[in-house]
Order: sequence, then structure tokens, then C-alpha cells
Amino acid sequence: MKNLKLFGYLMVIASALLCVQCTSDPVPGPAGADGIDGINGIDGVDGVDGSAASCIACHANEKRDPIIEAWSGAKHAIGGSWARGTSSRCAECHNNEGFIDFIETGAVNENGYTVSNPLNCNGCHDSHRSFDFETDGNDYAVRTLEAVPLRFLDNIDYTIDYGNASNTCANCHQPRRDAPLANLEGKFLQTSTHWGPHHGPQTALLEGLLGAYSTFTLVEDIPATQEHPHRQGASCIDCHMRETTDGSSGHTWTPAGNNCATCHPGVPFEELKVMDDLIADWETLGGILETVVGQAVIEDSTAVGGYIPLFEADGITPVPVVGIVIKEGDEWEPQVGLFDLKDAEAAWNFLYFYEDKSDGVHNPKYAKSIIKNSLAAMQE
Repeated sequence: MKNLKLFGYLMVIASALLCVQCTSDPVPGPAGADGIDGINGIDGVDGVDGSAASCIACHANEKRDPIIEAWSGAKHAIGGSWARGTSSRCAECHNNEGFIDFIETGAVNENGYTVSNPLNCNGCHDSHRSFDFETDGNDYAVRTLEAVPLRFLDNIDYTIDYGNASNTCANCHQPRRDAPLANLEGKFLQTSTHWGPHHGPQTALLEGLLGAYSTFTLVEDIPATQEHPHRQGASCIDCHMRETTDGSSGHTWTPAGNNCATCHPGVPFEELKVMDDLIADWETLGGILETVVGQAVIEDSTAVGGYIPLFEADGITPVPVVGIVIKEGDEWEPQVGLFDLKDAEAAWNFLYFYEDKSDGVHNPKYAKSIIKNSLAAMQE
């Protein structure tokens, strides 16, 4: 029995030695012939271009912090207008998310938005179209560079194209209503206390568009569209967002005086902004418009335009409304009523100048022309 066990142990040991030999690496043989070389890879950019230096130039905290600080005190970040952005009618310009939706899809949420946020970094900036800044230039990842039609106007077909990031601004800084037209009786029916070009007609004035003067005998020629040097040689970005001495890169959007020196050497910035004769004419015009007498109206869903004129008890004498525009505190507002078209055109030009907020600087010649002609028409 012992011999059998011993024989069994020897068989196990032999089998183990056999397995080790079978799985061990073989003795190397002579080297074979060389294989065929692979295809060359695509050359990468050199070490300088491929570094993070070009990214850091804009994205480092040292660069971004002054921009954020400047933005945080600007009207793009503060002010009461952002509260309007929950409405689908206002969201495309008064809500950061609404603006993004409009630029990306051409529409906003038809149901409006629960929250309205001020326009911030990602509203205007998205992704770079090219990282080859040396060849293609730096697009600053602006969300859109496309040309912009004046999309709210029924009586004019016009597209604005500055050829740069200023096109982003033009999406919102454009008028939302047409200049006044006469109704069938030759009058103008004013049905809204928010009538006028709305709060963003800057691009239209820069172009030299949308003044109203069909009923005027012109005492001063109307300049041609795009005639003024501010339109020919500049744009929104050129004047409002050039590099500033405080490092904010123009994100206050308040024009810096050094931006004007190229075309206006030696003239102090404050002097360039003041056009006393234009302001005086505009204020005089406002005083006259406050005395204009029109006819009161009342809503009537069955009437053309939704309103009917009001008469005294005799059914003949119109119920008057005084002032086609009136001043409420520091703000000018139009009044609802039925007015002569000449009065409405003068009021339109008055509100156009008022809502532009540049005191005519965007297009001095055009601003002076429409205000001077309006004043002359009202003084006839």
C-alpha cells in the first residue's frame, strides 16, 4: 500500500513539472524582417500656438474681474426693465434666457418665463467659431454676428449689418413701432400710453431712418440713410466697448472719451456731447406738444381700430384731450386720443429723440433735421 501511495505522489510531481514546461516562454528565435512603416500623423500646432496663453489673455481672473464689476453696475445688469421679461412679448430683450432662446431658435417660450434674469455674460457670449485668432481674428465668442432685420416694422423693410459684434446689439436696440400714418379721416388714432418707437431706437437713428415728416413743409433737408460718419466709420462696439483705461473693456457701455479722439482730436469729450441748440429746440417742441388739443376716445370692440371718438352730450362737440405728449415727473408719455397727423408726426419725432437717449449724438445731422422740421411745422 505504501508503495502505491509513493507512486501516486511521484505521478503528481511529474505532471506539475510537465505543465510548467508547457507554459514557459520558448527560447527566442532569430529576428524577422522589418514591417511596413505606418502613415504619418497630422502635424499639430507649434508650442506657442498650442499653449493656453491665448485663452488666459481673456479668461484669467485678472481680465474677467474688472469686466464683471463694470457689468454689475451697468443697465444691462440692473434696472427695473428686467421685470418685464416674464412676458413672452418682452422676453426676447428683457430676459437673459428669452434673448438666448430668440437668438438660437428665432422665438421665445410662448408661455413666458417664471423668472426674468438680467442680460449677463452667457446672454451675449457662447462659443468661439474659430480658435485660429491669428488668421480669423478673435470673435470674442459673441453669440451672434448675423445681420439683423428691423423686425417689428410693417411699413419698412430694412436690415442692419455692421459687419461685427455690433449686430448683437441691434437685435434689441431697434424701434418696435412704425412712424404714424393717417386713418381714413386723415387723423391719427393714438390708443396707447406707450406709443412711440419704444425704448431702443438707437440703431434706427444711427442709420438715419424712421423720422416722420410727410405733412411738413421742410425747412431743413433730411440727410440720406447711412450718411453720417458715425454710421460710416463706427458702430456700437467702436464707441461703447473699446478698451478703457480701467480695464473694464467697455462693459459699462458708457462711451469713453478716448474713443472719440481719433475723429475729434483736441475736443474734450464733454463738449462733444453737448448740442445746446438741438436740446433747446427739442424742449421747445415738447412745450408746444403739451398744448396740442385732440379728441378723447373710448374703447369699442366693434369699431375699426377698437376705439371711437367721444362727443359732448349734444353729440356734436368733441370731448377734448389736451397734450399729445405730457410730462409726468421726469418722464414724457403720449396721451390716448384722436389727433391731426401733423401733430402725431411731430410727437413721434419728439419721442424718437427722447427714447434714443444720446441727445442726438448717434446721428446729429438727422436728429437736428427731424426736430427742427417738427418745430417749424408746429409753429406755422
